Amino acid sequence: METTKNTTVLDGNITTAQLQTWKSKYGKLIKVSVDNDESEKCYAYFRKPTMATRAAVLQTSKADEFKALEVLFKNCFLGGDQEIEMDDDLKLSVITAFADVTQPKEATAKKI
Repeated sequence: METTKNTTVLDGNITTAQLQTWKSKYGKLIKVSVDNDESEKCYAYFRKPTMATRAAVLQTSKADEFKALEVLFKNCFLGGDQEIEMDDDLKLSVITAFADVTQPKEATAKKI
């Protein structure tokens, strides 16, 4: 984290102001990190998927699971290190970790 002229730059080269804007707009965020080929940490920030996004991912996954991950990435990715967007391996690693975290919680039901 570095500070320059009233702006703090956080992991993923985003500012504190940008992070606060996202939090205000989307609520809870998810930060994912991955090591690049030089063993440097890269960061990506995501919002939780909406029901519409989940529906699009589910529909797309019936034909192409990788395309479904791309739909999830495009709809939920907010920002972070540009390297993640440009490197398919990093993108796949990040979106897979994100998808794992955003799985619906297990629920139980019983007749009463």
